[in-house]
Amino acid sequence: MSCTDPTALLTSFRQALPPVARMGEDLVGKGVMVDGPFGPKPLVYADYVASGRALKALEMFLLEKVLPYYANSHTEASFCGGFMTRLRAAARATIADHCGAGPEHAVIFAGSGATAGINRLVHLLGADHGKVKVILGPYEHHSNILPWRESGAEVVELPEAGDGGPELAALDAALADKADYDRVICAFSAASNVSGIIADVAGLTRRVKDAGALMVWDYAGGGPYLPMAMDQQGAGIDALVFSPHKFIGGPGASGVMVLRRDAVVAEHPTWVGGGTVRFVSSDGHDYSGALEAREEAGTPNVVGDIRAALAVIVKEEIGADHMAQRNAELAARAIAAWQAEPGIELLGNTGAARLPVLSFRLRDPRGGYIHQQLATKMLSDRFGIQARGGCACAGPYVLRLLGFDTEAAARIRAAILSGQELEKPGFVRLNLSVLMSEAEVDFILQSVATLSRDAVAHVSSYEVDGARAIFSASAA
Repeated sequence: MSCTDPTALLTSFRQALPPVARMGEDLVGKGVMVDGPFGPKPLVYADYVASGRALKALEMFLLEKVLPYYANSHTEASFCGGFMTRLRAAARATIADHCGAGPEHAVIFAGSGATAGINRLVHLLGADHGKVKVILGPYEHHSNILPWRESGAEVVELPEAGDGGPELAALDAALADKADYDRVICAFSAASNVSGIIADVAGLTRRVKDAGALMVWDYAGGGPYLPMAMDQQGAGIDALVFSPHKFIGGPGASGVMVLRRDAVVAEHPTWVGGGTVRFVSSDGHDYSGALEAREEAGTPNVVGDIRAALAVIVKEEIGADHMAQRNAELAARAIAAWQAEPGIELLGNTGAARLPVLSFRLRDPRGGYIHQQLATKMLSDRFGIQARGGCACAGPYVLRLLGFDTEAAARIRAAILSGQELEKPGFVRLNLSVLMSEAEVDFILQSVATLSRDAVAHVSSYEVDGARAIFSASAA
């Protein structure tokens, strides 16, 4: 096949992917052993919510079809530069189609993950000038909190409703109080990266748009699993961001932002640099009229941009229906198994619609908990299971989940700032993937249950660096 037709090339990648039933065997790292203090263990990856895993088919496509012709884009004069420019445009079109974006929308490759996109939105939507109110949901990751706080806008955090999602009465009250503001922006997570709880994207979008506010959706946690659409049953989203590196096949992919062109109030780029201008002289300069060009300063991450589209294609080939059904099954199965274990405390509303993103604490016999970093270390050392301990960069939500009031949070903050990292509260988080075999799922569920019963017996085998909250086996 000629490499000069980027659309046909992306179609060939789609057709060459293994069927879903065999895609798990195509993951890079399948069958790898990991060393540990208790001997080598088969690697069991359960940290997809932090970052996805590479696929051999995708890596081979890049190796054979893209990298031989790699060059910087921004030119049509040379073969390689022109081909990369067109392939990157085809990647952008693939993502636009996946998100239901039309000519009225811009698809922008925005650095690493959703973070860069949200930081851009602060400027593009005008949160950094004038009198602006930003309303945040109850589950927000730090990337959807800190940029808005630093913008100078007034930030309102909504409480969680009893059945999951933002508390609607509080949302309505915050939306109604708009007379003194130039604009109101709502920024919500489509799914919590802690509890996996899924938001009612369509219903909340309609509510926000009916009130005359802007609607921003953060799909960093939900994008790999949920449909994304700029039109939500007739209500248009103003912007969404997502992190393709969290998709299956996505490691190394660029972050993506999709937004309505008419929602943009900024006339200058968020970051200036090469590629954003039409002309520069010693006396002045003129910025491009194309939003995509203005917001993608400098040499693009060409391979990362293409990889983002390839990861989206993988998601599409797995299929939205299969993804939804399998994720619901996995979440229900894990909740049922672990609720039967007295030593496991699952976090979040287990009755709400949720992804198989599972955060938990392990109880000890004294009424306390095994430190989350130690429990995570034990899962890796004893079972080869790769999970994550901490607060999942969602501090406000986690403090509420764990029952810490303002005074307790202040004490924890003081301890951490004094160098006692061990005092930071948290949990173990892992998630189950649609590509996992039944045996892998059983192994993870049973291993966590086993650890909940006997972790205390192994605590003495570890020592800790309290300043960094890093545990290591004494025999290591």
